[in-house]
Parts: sequence; structure tokens; C-alpha cells
Amino acid sequence: MIIQSSLKVTASIQGLMSGENLWTGLVIDPRTKALVLNGKPGHLQFYSLQNDKHLYNLDIIQQEHIHQSGLNQFDVVKAAFDSHGSWLATVEARQEKESEPELQMKLWVFDEQTQSFLLNTTITRPHEDHITGLCFREVDACETPTLVTSSKDGLFKVWVLSSDSDVDRQQTRCWSCDFVGSYHKRQATNCCFSEDGSILAVSFEEIVTIWDSEAWDLKCTFCQPPGNIRDLCFGRLSCSKYLLGTTSNFFLCCWNLLTCALEWSARLKVDVLQVDTCSENVAAFSHQSGFSNLIVFKPSEPRPLYIKKELCQGRVCCAVFVPKDVPEAMASESHQWMNRSRLYFLRETQDLLTFTTQSEEDRLALSSKQLVIEENVPMTPFYLLLGKHRQLQQERLDAETGNVAVQSQLPKGSVAIRELLITPAHVLPSASVLCTMFVNSLLIGKAGKGSEMEATEDVEMESEDDSVDDDSDKEAESPKRQEKESKSACFAEDLLPKLSKYEEKELKRIRKLDFSWVSSC
Repeated sequence: MIIQSSLKVTASIQGLMSGENLWTGLVIDPRTKALVLNGKPGHLQFYSLQNDKHLYNLDIIQQEHIHQSGLNQFDVVKAAFDSHGSWLATVEARQEKESEPELQMKLWVFDEQTQSFLLNTTITRPHEDHITGLCFREVDACETPTLVTSSKDGLFKVWVLSSDSDVDRQQTRCWSCDFVGSYHKRQATNCCFSEDGSILAVSFEEIVTIWDSEAWDLKCTFCQPPGNIRDLCFGRLSCSKYLLGTTSNFFLCCWNLLTCALEWSARLKVDVLQVDTCSENVAAFSHQSGFSNLIVFKPSEPRPLYIKKELCQGRVCCAVFVPKDVPEAMASESHQWMNRSRLYFLRETQDLLTFTTQSEEDRLALSSKQLVIEENVPMTPFYLLLGKHRQLQQERLDAETGNVAVQSQLPKGSVAIRELLITPAHVLPSASVLCTMFVNSLLIGKAGKGSEMEATEDVEMESEDDSVDDDSDKEAESPKRQEKESKSACFAEDLLPKLSKYEEKELKRIRKLDFSWVSSC
């Protein structure tokens, strides 16, 4: 925090905040590619992954939080964005012991002027029991937005944005329920839309139902080994015809929507199942013997693309694929699943981890160093620490001597200072580490002495070769040799330490003294 002399907080610099609970999981804002998750009580935090910076908090509950042990208060349990980032849906819940849960669902619209989300519609008690699923339909910008919720009350509801007239006959846009569906009074455990939004899949305990999103007609049902459906998601791109689901009895199932049959199933205890929206890849995290394992696969291929055992200690509670600004082409086959997106996952200890390659790290380090533009930095004492003056001195020395071989690189001190400047303050190492790194970077290497010795040896070898030649060659080459010797002498003079006027006078005075008495002794 930045605090004025009057003890008033003027600014706050922070990174990712750790909340008490992570009900919402990891969600990506399509507009800014910011990571959205639970933060302060009753808030959603927007965190920039590119800049490692906390952007802002969005107050969802809009009530004062009372810090009292044992007091049940509203908490944000669900959050979802539409594909354009124009709408945000949130669900908040509170439940006292032996009482029905209190639910509220809010729809937020993005405001271009304030560059934030404003509350549009509040729906009190959208379901009779806890909401288990929340998803938007993939539509074009000109089409009507559609939202689907599933609940333990055995119903799934379709919410659409409609126009309404108030008392003053002003047209307002708000959300209302358009359709209610159920299946044999079973609890609805999850829901999701296909990539094109034409199909809705809703799981009712151990049965998966497929619905037409235009007329909301039931098309078919899928059954699998006993156990409730936990995760449910459609494949993407060329794998859009597949539907994936995990069960409570540790099965990973894949259904083919074209044949309406089970394509394959695997015995696997999946904690998190996450689909990459930019490719056909799917990531599955499992837990075994105190460690989490990762499997990346395509629903259409039997062989996994990538397997990482003992990825980290503890369980992975949520994960998300973040699209890259510029797609890459990984040379290694095991890294090609990271061409278009980067996988982030969060452990139970709320440590945010990700995957990267050595080439990406080098590129990120190079881009971060370029954030400091030397040409636009004012001439201040701190600017001198960047090593710019040393580079100018070296260029001037090279121009005078004409010797390119002894040109040295930019001192490491500038790199160390740059890293110190671009690294966020909350992740900097201890002062002892920074001090050691900075002092070591200021040490001058011995490259200059080596280059000087090489230059001297070259002059001596050339003089020996010249002594073998005849007199005519000596006369022809003498101007060149004299020019080289003069350059070497100038170069040696430049390397000598410069004396002050007082030191020069003292040196001349010492030269004039008579030291003959020393030899007589």
C-alpha cells in the first residue's frame, strides 16, 4: 500500500488474492482475458495473468460483511460469462442449519463508459434448492442471449433477455424465465451447451439428457455405469460430436452424438475435467497417493497427448485454459497441446500454477526487459545505474582505437537493475539476495586484459615475420607497421589510468630528483 503522511491509503499494489472459499472455480473474462475467481468476501476479483496484477474487485453481494465466527452469510458460489464478455451471471447462496437455502441470481451487463459490470437483473430464489450448473449459450452478437441453470430441485431453467416496459413506458431489458425442464423427478447435477449452441446436455444423477436448444425438445438420453454425473462438457472443433462426462464412481465416459452410443470409457478418478476452447484438447486431473496427475487427450484419439505423473502435491481443485494472443508452433510433440492456450490450475492451498517451455521463458524475459526504454529515460542518478554511461564509454573507446575485437557487451548491472524494476514488489526476494546480485553485476570482467594481450602478441608476431623479409619489403611495409604501432600505443595509453594535474606535477618532480646515491650504497 501507498500511504500519505496523513495516514490515508492512496493506492494499493497487490497480486492474486486468496479467499476463504473457491466456489466459482477459475473463470476467464473473454473481453480482457483476466482470471476471475472468489476474492474478498462477497466479491469477485479480476486478475491480469499477463501483468501479474490485481485489476479490481466486483461487489456481488453488495452487503456489509460481518467478521464473526459461526455467522452464515451470503457467498458467491457460481459465475459465468457469455462468449463476448458482455454479460456476467452470478449466484449467491446462504443456508442456515436445518433450513432452506436462500438463493439469488444476478445478471450483470458490461458498461463501456465505466469499463465495468453494472447490475441489470436480480432474480430472488431462481430455484428451490442449490444451483449445480450455470452456462450461457454460444450465440452471435445480434442474437438473444440465453442462460441455463440446473438445480438439485430436479429442474433446469432457461433464462432469456427480453424487453419490458415500466410505468413510465420506457423500454428496459431484463432477464426472465422462458422454459422449465425436468426428467423423472431426478436431481439435475450439471449442464452445458455444445460449441455451436444447438444442443443442450443436462445430467440428471446417472442419466444424461440431450435437448434441442430451439424448441427445447428431448432428443435422446445416455446411461452409464452406476454413479452420478459430476463433470459434463462437449468437445471442440473436430471433436464437437463427442460429449464427455465424469462420474462419482471414478469413470471417464465419452459419448458419440452422431451414433447416440458410448464411444469409450476409462476407469479414472477425475477431480477436474477442463476443455480447451481453442483446440480439441481436454485436460483431466486425477489424485493418487497424495499427488495430482495430469492427462491431456483428444476425445477422438485413444492415445493421450501428454501424461505428467506426480505433477504436484495435494489435489487440484480447478483449472482453466487461457487463449494465447499469438498461437505458437512447438517443435516437440509432447508440447504441441500448448500451441494455442496455456493451462492454469489451482491447488487446494490456492497456489496458482501453469505450464511453460524454455523458449517461452526466454521470450517472456526478453519482452519484460524491453519494457524499460533507455532512450526515454531522463538523465538521473538512477539512470546511471543502468550501465548506459559504460556503454557510451566503450563505444567512444572503440571509435578511437578502431579495434572491434575488444568491444564488450552491456554490463550485467543494467540487466540486474531492469529485473529489479520490472518485478512486482510483492514477489521480490529478500534484500540480501538483491544486494549480492547487484554487487556481483557491477564487477568488471577480465575480457579487456585478454584482448590487450592478444593485440600485443599479434604485434610481436608481425614484427618477427617482417624481420625475415628483404629490405624492399621492409621499406614497403614500414608505414603500415608504424600505423599499427601508433594505434597500439594509443590503445595502451587509453587503457592507462588518467592522472590528475597534481599527480602529473608530482611525477615530473620525482623524475628530476637525483637517485645516484642509491647505486653508491
